[in-house]
Amino acid sequence: MKTRLVLATLLFTATLVAQEQHESEHNLVPNPSFEEVDGKIKSAGMIELATPWRSITAEPVDLYSADAKDKSMRVPENKYGKEPARTGNNYAGMSFMGYRGRMPRHYLGVQLKKPLTEGREYCMKMHVSMADLTKYAINNIAMYVTKDSVVEPSAKVLEYDAPVRSITKDIHEQQYLWTDICRIYVAQGGEEHIIIGNFEKEEETIHDKVRMSREFSGRQEMNAYYFIDDISVVPMDVLSEGDCSCDNIAGGTLKVESKTFGTDEEERKKAKKTYLVNSDGTRAEETIRNKDGNSAEKENEESASEWSVEDVVVYFDTKKFKPTAEELAKLNQLAEYLKVNPQQKIEIQGHANVSEKEVAFIGKRRAFMIQKELMDMGIEESRISYVSKETEEPAESGNSPKNQRVTFSLK
Repeated sequence: MKTRLVLATLLFTATLVAQEQHESEHNLVPNPSFEEVDGKIKSAGMIELATPWRSITAEPVDLYSADAKDKSMRVPENKYGKEPARTGNNYAGMSFMGYRGRMPRHYLGVQLKKPLTEGREYCMKMHVSMADLTKYAINNIAMYVTKDSVVEPSAKVLEYDAPVRSITKDIHEQQYLWTDICRIYVAQGGEEHIIIGNFEKEEETIHDKVRMSREFSGRQEMNAYYFIDDISVVPMDVLSEGDCSCDNIAGGTLKVESKTFGTDEEERKKAKKTYLVNSDGTRAEETIRNKDGNSAEKENEESASEWSVEDVVVYFDTKKFKPTAEELAKLNQLAEYLKVNPQQKIEIQGHANVSEKEVAFIGKRRAFMIQKELMDMGIEESRISYVSKETEEPAESGNSPKNQRVTFSLK
């Protein structure tokens, strides 16, 4: 069994590497993961060392590297937290919003290897990860494509109609893991420059406050800062079906409004709403109900006489540490129990499956996320502790999705 699991893991890894190598052969973005650096990184704002990348405005974009001379600009640990590179040893870092203009925005640009062909479809993709020591998470992370080189040294906000962004317009609050943002773009012909940034005004940018993890100390910056890696523009006709699918909404799917870090009471109420997303990314204004007409939340309720804290198990999708709406609803009765018993404390145990070992401390992150959810429900932090079990105490032997979970016990 163990041998088969190892072989399956190796096969999956080999397939992923082969796919990325195939894409890189046709990628029109030069130096897509910022690995080619001309000189030593001695301070912040040195993206120009990763030729031919450049800052579009007077506010310089940051470049991080395992070989940086300045320790605050290194990979994986740096001034904004800790994040391994998605590939290689380097990545860029940039601010997409400064709260009330207190900190500047960054815009990152590069000239493609050759112009796009009229009528041809391209997969335009980038990978982002929210920094640990940033105060805000936002939704408007986008890529603009243009025929002309853009230099705006005096501009504070560039307002362009960027075609590459998340269809669902969700807030990008994923930390520790790289999230891809991509769209299929039909070229007008002649486009040969891309710019990454936030092209919306602050009042049109949805943002949420981020609660800093206990793993880090220091002051959170008053901006929305993200790490950027592996940018690509690849013709669709050289890709396999599904290689350019970042928003899983074809035909409609269940989505959860991501307001985990909200501090406003009304925003926390919105966070619990479940809604349907149509294939064009718009919401369907209807309540999600099961076959017998009861809400999904009611379906999960158990009778008080049979319920116990130890029976609550919240499951997660593979390599994710944010639960679905259905799983999140399991916390409602737990929160009510803690409110009725104000002296009672609980411990959250975060678990992982063997197939998730490549994601560092994912069990701990799951437990931390559930702690934040309970705090948003009004439970004091002092009453909720969490521990990391990772793969030490599996629910089932071997590779099973039932191991991707969080459990609870009374203290």
